[in-house]
Amino acid sequence: MQKISKFVVCAAVLAPIVTAAPVAFAQATSRGGELIAADKGRITGEIIADFGSRKLSGATGVDVYTLSKITAADLMQINGSISRIPDKSYTYSVKFDLFNPKNAAQIAKEAAILRGDVLIDQTGRYDPAAGKLRIDVVKGTQSSAAFRGSLQGREVTRWWEIGEQLKKAQTQAAKQYSRVVEGKTITISVKNADPLKFDGLVLASGPFSYLPETTVRGSLDYDYELGNWLLDNNGLTLNYQLGEKVINDRITGSIRYAEEAGSATVDGKKVDYTGYYEYNLRFNEEAQKADNAFFEGDANAQSDAFFSTADQSKPGIYGKAYFADSEDNCKTAKDEEANTMKCVGPTKSVITYDLKAAGLTYAQLAAWMKIEQFVIGPFTDE
Repeated sequence: MQKISKFVVCAAVLAPIVTAAPVAFAQATSRGGELIAADKGRITGEIIADFGSRKLSGATGVDVYTLSKITAADLMQINGSISRIPDKSYTYSVKFDLFNPKNAAQIAKEAAILRGDVLIDQTGRYDPAAGKLRIDVVKGTQSSAAFRGSLQGREVTRWWEIGEQLKKAQTQAAKQYSRVVEGKTITISVKNADPLKFDGLVLASGPFSYLPETTVRGSLDYDYELGNWLLDNNGLTLNYQLGEKVINDRITGSIRYAEEAGSATVDGKKVDYTGYYEYNLRFNEEAQKADNAFFEGDANAQSDAFFSTADQSKPGIYGKAYFADSEDNCKTAKDEEANTMKCVGPTKSVITYDLKAAGLTYAQLAAWMKIEQFVIGPFTDE
């Protein structure tokens, strides 16, 4: 496991939905801040990752992620591909099918496209503007919206480099991660957190006109010891504007990794997996309190409570992304700890989403879906 036909209306009919024209602004803006109905807030679909950079023979050096029917509530469905040359670049060709807000049975097929490149410099910094990454609305009133700003990649991307990172971590102060459970503050410590730093990354507006340009700041940290993704007490902040209102959201929580084989049923289909990410992300979670820690003195109980997904009543994203990994025809590297050679990673992963968005607005969900596509590489690396 690597780590984290329906009725189609014509473009003229759906033009008011996808247009960025001022006449549609008031109506469009109000839907951006509208809460997604509880029975609509599912995130499902599949990504097949073919890691050409990890193969022993026939290696292309390119990892290709094929997105199939990634459905975000009654908002949109995403299909297409993302090609990645590790440490160098991403190339996007992702198409959006848009659900009619007034009648979800109507779909504007391939109404918008996420396309362009993200270039990565020698320091691991992602630059979407240099590669002209953008969302183009190609049906109805055409428009284009660009990604800007940057994301600083993690220090370590390969498992055989982790040993040095762990040694270095022993001399560093532990980073604290907290959340409130049952009115008490739970805190865990991680010594070797490796951050993805969002340095004012600007997510393009669209593909609907009511989905605003959003600026992301903060860090999403990877814990090498347990394989989890963590958001610190400051979280990721989302800054955007709906009409005259400026909104600042904060995402906190975790995406926990479990390496265990099993099977699940998603939309009536049996899904076999070798591991999964378990999402427990909160939007605008209650602030941590300066009181006694929950389960004080018991580190294991603290950790269990921190990652617990029992309470899904608060606004957030919950559920699992299942991974079915295979290591056929893989390159190998030396595992110093075990003194053996082992695969550098899976050569193929089938990722099946079974998530739900609880109490989120359409603008919040759209922002997270864009973030996921931007960090798809780190989410499938160790």
